[in-house]
Parts: sequence; structure tokens; C-alpha cells
Amino acid sequence: MVGLRERKKRRTRATIVEVAARLFAAQGYEATTVAQIAGEAEIAESTLFKYFPSKADLVFSLSDAVTESAKERLLGRAESESASEALVAWIAVELPGVEAPYVGLLRNYEAVVAGDAELRREARLRLAELEDVFATAFALDLGEPPESLRVRVLAAIALRGMTDAWRSWYEHHATDRDVDLRDACAVKAAHVERVLEEGAAAIDLLVSARELDDDGSGRAEAAPLP
Repeated sequence: MVGLRERKKRRTRATIVEVAARLFAAQGYEATTVAQIAGEAEIAESTLFKYFPSKADLVFSLSDAVTESAKERLLGRAESESASEALVAWIAVELPGVEAPYVGLLRNYEAVVAGDAELRREARLRLAELEDVFATAFALDLGEPPESLRVRVLAAIALRGMTDAWRSWYEHHATDRDVDLRDACAVKAAHVERVLEEGAAAIDLLVSARELDDDGSGRAEAAPLP
């Protein structure tokens, strides 16, 4: 149960994001001021800054929410659940609810970021943070450091699978009047599951071949990927 105070904070936050997304789409990121956003959201600028320390944080509020949700779900999963299983389940079950308050921003995110060089750089950093969460989850399964080759490749595959599926959705549905995030995330989950299976099999073959070359005996076997 969420208290009245928390519900009010969530509504205020959602309103700020909705207003900012609309203004960014209508007049561009650079031309939109924090004062304008606060005025249309009917709050003081100081209140806005309590929720979002900068205008850029408004643009990346969705990606920050996604990363925080992924961290909670993947790193807090049960020991019996693999990182791949948790990742696919998170995308299909929890991600629609995470994205729901940001539909307006979701529709215009690509265009807003593409129009500003600093936002493009920041977008890459935010994606790297999400990839790091994936890497930490895979590392726990494999018993390897988060920076190991297999871990980083798996994390990169998972992230690329998500972004490819999202961009495909964006190209076809960004202008739809109604958005069914559950269907979109179901497609995204299925795609990520498929590319992870294919990627894991390819990595196992490569690691086995490398260990065979190093060992010279033909007996080396790579630990199976999750």
C-alpha cells in the first residue's frame, strides 16, 4: 500500500514528465526552459528541481527508472532463477509498469535525444549503466568477474536485444493513438530470450575452441552459460 503523500509525489512527478515530453516534442529540447515546464505543470521551479536536478534528468527519467527496476529485479532474484530467466521475466512482466508513466516521453525520446549532441553522449552513458546491471547479474551466475569476456558479451547481447526491439517498435508504433506496452514488452522479451540463447551457444563454442588451443589435448570444456 502506498500512502497519500507518496501518491501525490508520484502524480507530481508524472505531471512534470508529461509536460516536459509535450514541450520537448513541440518546440525542441533547447528551446524549452525549466521555468516553462514548471509553469505548465503548475509548480514552483524549486519543486521541479527536487524531482529532477537538471533538464537532462527529465529526458532520462525513463531510462533511470528502467535501470533501477532492472537492478532490483535481477540482483534480487532467487538463487534458483538464472540471470537470463530473470531478465526475460522482468521485461515481460515488470517493464510495462515501469514504462507506463512515461508514454509521452517514450514516443518522443529518439527525436529529442537525436537533436542534441550532449543528450546523445549522456544517452550512451545511461545505456552503459543498464549494461553494467546486466553484467553483474550474469557474473553472479558464471562465477566470473563482471568485466570478464563472457559476462560482458552476454550483457551487450541483452542490451542490444532490448534496444533493437525497442527501435523496431518505435518505427512502427510511435504515432499510435493507443500504446499497449504489454504487447510491446512481450515482443521485446521474446527477442531478448532468443538472442541470448543464440549468443550463449556461440560464446560456448568460442571459449571451448580457445581453451582447446591453449590446452592442446582436446579435453578442455567451457563451463556452460546460464
